Amino acid sequence: MPVPPTPWAEELRKLFPNARLVEPLAQHTTFHIGGPADVFIAVEDEERLGALLRFAKERALPSFLIGRGSNLLVRDGGIRGVVLRLEGEFERIEFLEGARVRAGAAAPLPRLVMACAERGLAGAEPLAGVPGTVGGGLVMNAGTREGEIGALTRRVRIFDPERLEGRWLEAPELLFSYRRSNLAGSMILVGELVLKAGEKRDILRRVQEQQQRRLRTQPIHTFNVGSVFKNPPGHFAAKLIEEAGLKGLRQGGAKVSELHANFIENDKGASAADVLALIEAVRGKVRERSGVALELEVKVVGEA
Repeated sequence: MPVPPTPWAEELRKLFPNARLVEPLAQHTTFHIGGPADVFIAVEDEERLGALLRFAKERALPSFLIGRGSNLLVRDGGIRGVVLRLEGEFERIEFLEGARVRAGAAAPLPRLVMACAERGLAGAEPLAGVPGTVGGGLVMNAGTREGEIGALTRRVRIFDPERLEGRWLEAPELLFSYRRSNLAGSMILVGELVLKAGEKRDILRRVQEQQQRRLRTQPIHTFNVGSVFKNPPGHFAAKLIEEAGLKGLRQGGAKVSELHANFIENDKGASAADVLALIEAVRGKVRERSGVALELEVKVVGEA
């Protein structure tokens, strides 16, 4: 149920006139699922971000950063405190010397890939079609079997919650592995990648091949969050789910995709509770059939 505005929420709205109270987070996730945020604010630059987080820290308010919501399931009770999204300068893509590109955390990965391709810079093609932002991609080390963003990353700017200012983390401080990084829990502001010069025509061809492969194999025109489960060592989650006969399995308004078994679709006004129940049903049946325990790739947040 919606949470009534609190005194601090009204005070915050005086400082940030664009703040929205009791904002449905279903409007900000690719699942189109999620209860309300107490307060939702879009922040356009580092100075305003510092002011917002200082306000939250002084009042011991929780804060949560949301990107495009493409790997996120928000529970039906929503999120307490302040939910913020980066916009403005955080969407900027800037090309530097030495085949380097500096991309704001809010820049969509598909836009970054195309911008690099148009410049004749190769290496980012495996990210084509990944429906997230640079910030989320760095946290999850987004990519495909052809490559991941971590392998391209030179340094990352994060917001330091103690000093209430941004600072750079250099490559030796960064750790990336399959769908993981040591940036989890950090508020990413900017990523700096190193690519390599290539033939624009060849790069664009590879981008198009990636996009066409996703069109053929993934339900990109439905409400979903991409892969729900990580691939277990030595297995593919989709294959395990399909072999268990679970394509099309439903729970309320949620169903296992009939095109790609590792996708769950919001088919008919699903709630987060529907999705979570379906996740547990899939886990249980896969474990029963193959003995493999599936680990979530999607991030689940908020209150029931």
